[in-house]
Amino acid sequence: MEGYAKVAHLMASQEEFAILRRFRELNIQRLLYLQSEIIHLESEVKQLAKRDATHEDRIFHAKDWWSLSQVGGEEDVEQWQKFSELSEKLDLYNNLLLKQVSLAKLEQPRQYDLDFLKSWFRRLGMGSFPLLGIDRDAWDAKTENDLIAIKPRSLPDLFSQWFTESLVPRYHHLFGKTFKEPLPDDVGSGIYHYKESALECILGILVTVVASLLPICSVVALYMIQSNGVRLGMIAIFSACFALALALMTNARRIEVFAATAAFAAVNVVFLTNSPSCLYSA
Repeated sequence: MEGYAKVAHLMASQEEFAILRRFRELNIQRLLYLQSEIIHLESEVKQLAKRDATHEDRIFHAKDWWSLSQVGGEEDVEQWQKFSELSEKLDLYNNLLLKQVSLAKLEQPRQYDLDFLKSWFRRLGMGSFPLLGIDRDAWDAKTENDLIAIKPRSLPDLFSQWFTESLVPRYHHLFGKTFKEPLPDDVGSGIYHYKESALECILGILVTVVASLLPICSVVALYMIQSNGVRLGMIAIFSACFALALALMTNARRIEVFAATAAFAAVNVVFLTNSPSCLYSA
């Protein structure tokens, strides 16, 4: 398998690497040309309508579609023909505009996946420079902002991104490649794949453990500390850690982070106000 077939096989088998050009500038330029053409046609239709309004044989064109569209002399149907041409251009313009809106919603590829694809193209035993034409530069740095991913990997938070793109590769280089079999050589030698479902399961376990440990650690620390001043400082530290964990390990909105952190701090403050040392000092 060589050339475009080899690239297509990689992109079809590992969909996160199905990265293609959006051609944003060219699509916008095409829309601009169509817009200009429609504006000129619109002006011509208005001029023809004004001309026909003063002609005794075409005076009803503005009020009666039948008389406007009927075949007669060349000038009798000129306005309708021009408007029909305008309608075709409008249909094309509207369709292209809606497609451009859909294209604009497509996500850019993750930098990690794009870097791998570039490496795959260059490395012997993998892509081995499968494309020889000028399109081989479609994934260069100058076009990175114009690339889209057909099915980008879903990494909803910074912790998931760090885990998948930093921790897992380090684990693989140290231990994983010893126990895991590479993918078949038809996409390149030395390529390993970790199931996304397995990674999501591990991430879920880690997040659950952190969510369980933070409240327990705060309660234990406040129980062990006798000074109310130090306790207040520890409440501030644990609240900051809790908010940071929410921001990094979940896709919670800012208002949700504020609400959850306030509730976490309130629970700790209740523990503080009911502690023996606090009651004694009162």
